[in-house]
Amino acid sequence: MAPVLFILLRSPGEYSSLDHIAAIGGDEASGAILFEDAVYFAVDRTKARELLEVTDKVYVIEDDLAARGFSAVPDGFQMIDYSTAIDLIMEQYDQTITV
Repeated sequence: MAPVLFILLRSPGEYSSLDHIAAIGGDEASGAILFEDAVYFAVDRTKARELLEVTDKVYVIEDDLAARGFSAVPDGFQMIDYSTAIDLIMEQYDQTITV
């Protein structure tokens, strides 16, 4: 399976489980970009840990994080801008799945 990039838009409270990400991503390299309310994954320690268990890399849109009053992310998360997100989607991953 080719590297998969998951695009998350909703808050952790709207996800009952991240099992579908683990199942689809499998053993191959996978990543996740947190847009909009999904940036709350980066500030909730439990949800951050759960997300890091099912993906290899997690990217957080810096503007979306700042719009919600936060400025830092935990280890394992990388803040990016929108142009970097486009590069990830178009060039670095073979598939994107919005969940």
